[in-house]
Order: sequence, then C-alpha cells, then structure tokens
Amino acid sequence: MYSDMVNVFEKNGHKVFPMAPINGEENESFISNENGIDVLRTKTIDVFSKNKFKKGFANILLPYQFKKSYDKFWKNHKIDLVIVATPSVMFADFIFYLKKNTQAKVLLMQKDIFPQNAVDLGYMKKDSFIYNFFKKNEVKLLSIVDVVGCTSHGNISYLLKNYDFLDEKKVKILYNSTNLLELSSDQSIRSKYRLDNNFVVAFGGNLGKPQQLENVLALAKRCSVYHDVRFLIIGTGTEVEALRKEIFKLELNNIQFINKVPREDYFRLLACCNIGLISLHQNFTVPNTPMKLNDYLNAEIPVLASIDRNNDLGILLEKYNMGKFAYADSPEDLFSAFKELYEDRSKCIELGKNGKQFCLENLSSDKSYETILEIIKSV
Repeated sequence: MYSDMVNVFEKNGHKVFPMAPINGEENESFISNENGIDVLRTKTIDVFSKNKFKKGFANILLPYQFKKSYDKFWKNHKIDLVIVATPSVMFADFIFYLKKNTQAKVLLMQKDIFPQNAVDLGYMKKDSFIYNFFKKNEVKLLSIVDVVGCTSHGNISYLLKNYDFLDEKKVKILYNSTNLLELSSDQSIRSKYRLDNNFVVAFGGNLGKPQQLENVLALAKRCSVYHDVRFLIIGTGTEVEALRKEIFKLELNNIQFINKVPREDYFRLLACCNIGLISLHQNFTVPNTPMKLNDYLNAEIPVLASIDRNNDLGILLEKYNMGKFAYADSPEDLFSAFKELYEDRSKCIELGKNGKQFCLENLSSDKSYETILEIIKSV
C-alpha cells in the first residue's frame, strides 16, 4: 500500500522522500533508487521479527534511527507534507522534529490502534509500565498531527470517544488503498495449484494471533461435509507451525497450505477462488480493517468475514452488498453464512461484482491520493 502511495504522488508531479527500514544485511543507511524514486533505507533492528520482544525493542529505536539518517541525507530538503502510518506510535518525537523544522502539515494514516490492540490480545497489561510508555507516545503522536485518516467510520467513532482532545474536524475517512489490477478468471492457475473444479475459499496474508485461526479451522471442519470445498491458506506469521500441527491433528484434508506464491500468481489465484475469508480475533475492542479486504474486492469475489463485535466491517459488507459476516464468538453462524454462499453461486457472482465496483470507486491509490489532497486543503 505505501509503495503504491509513493508512486502515485510521484506520478502526479510531486517530489517524494520515502523513508523505510532496510530490507537486507547492510550495516549503514543508504539511498536506494527504486522504480526511479530515491528511497532512504534506514538501518534498523528487524522491525518484522517474529519475536515480540525484539520487535518491540526495534520499534522503540525507530525514531532515533530515522532522525539520524534523515539528518545525514535529507535535512536540507523542503518538505510540505509528512505522511506517517500506525501501528508504530514511536514516531511521535521524529514527527515533532520534522514538523518543527519544516513547518509541514502532517497526515497520520491510522491503521491499527496500538497499544490497545496489544492489550486485547494479552500481549501486555493495561496500566503496566510498557503500556503506559507506548500510550504516552500514542497520545503525543495524535496531538502533533494535523489530520488523522481512518479506515472506517467505526474507527473514527472509537477515536473521538476515547481521545477527547481530538477535534472531529481533524479525523477523516481514508480507506486502505492499493493499485487495482485487471484480473481475469484464468482457470489454468487452478490446475497449477491443484484446485481443479473445487469450490475454493481463500485466506491470504498474516497468520498470527489477531486472525484467530481456530475459527478458520473450525469452519473448514464443518465444511468437510462438502466434498468439493477446499480452503486455500496462503501466508506466513507467528502461528504457522501451530496451524500446521492443528490441521494434522484435526485430520483436515480440505485445507491446502502454501507458504508463499509469486505476487502475480497470488492475485490470479484470488480471481479464480469463490470466496475470500477474513478472520479477526473476538477479543478486539478496536475496529480494524484488514488489507486483505482490498485484495478480495479487487479480485471480484465475495467476502466472508468473522469479526469481533466492535468492528463495523460487517456493516460495510451489508451496506454495499459485498459479502456475509458473523461474529467471531459465534463460529456456527459463520458456517451458516458460508452455506448461504455455497448454495447460491449466482449470489456469489453478484456480491463479487458489487465489491469490485466499491473497490473501483473507493479503494484505488489514485482515489486515496485525491482524498489526501482534499483533506490537507481543509486543515
């Protein structure tokens, strides 16, 4: 999503200065020319580590490492707009520094509400030292920025209710976005991955505790009564090994697990699937819009979502007639929703077309670019 955003700003005549962690073993920060754009690759500890303690420490160091590389390479550039994204709340001091030295406007793309989501999943205790440390930085970041872009109306309501210092004029809708692809239902990809004539439920992306994967497996087990249903799980994450063991333990023969596929194959696969599955943990108290929603809608397949009761994704799916949902604490309802789709293939096609239309109108990188310009002009 972020690289797509950088490219669309560049395409529209803006000079962009993207900063990102180094993807590799380099010992120093450096400028890398990527797709014709100079990217400041900053040396950090592995911010994508599966070890939560290492990942947490890496995020704490981020602002200092980014400031150091910014001062070395880009301090003298004129900056008009700074765009930063959560879940890392540790950029507060760096953003304050940038704003003070450049007088730029700052847009925060609010993707996850941290540290509350970590509390929901039991990674930290509320009012613990580490929670208060991250909370202080979160509040500071929200106080510094000029505008907050949220992925859903539920996200906006949550922020305004729980952060009373925020002005509602400062909080706007900014959907997750990506470059939309023209996808055809190329059935040859089914043969390549041994899907043939099955009714395929796709589940792609991160495989971790936030996804409450036991609900995915429970649905697969209930669907074993249908001999042509196959679950295609594509992704990596902290729960991969536990997932494999549980699949073996439950003797689930209707699940096909793939660690990684080429990007082109992934989207071709989605376009040939029948349903795109979303699963979120029932303990979440903050609305969350997973990026895989965009992939499914772009692939023109209906969405089947298992969500927490604080999430408004179900409202969005129903309002625009793009899919079905159930609450994560009621897995039997998820099976009922699946059954509706399985037994009505024409309904699946209709929901997929509606989703594609919503995607074209709201979720493209070009649309987000236009929205950002409108938002910035209003502050």
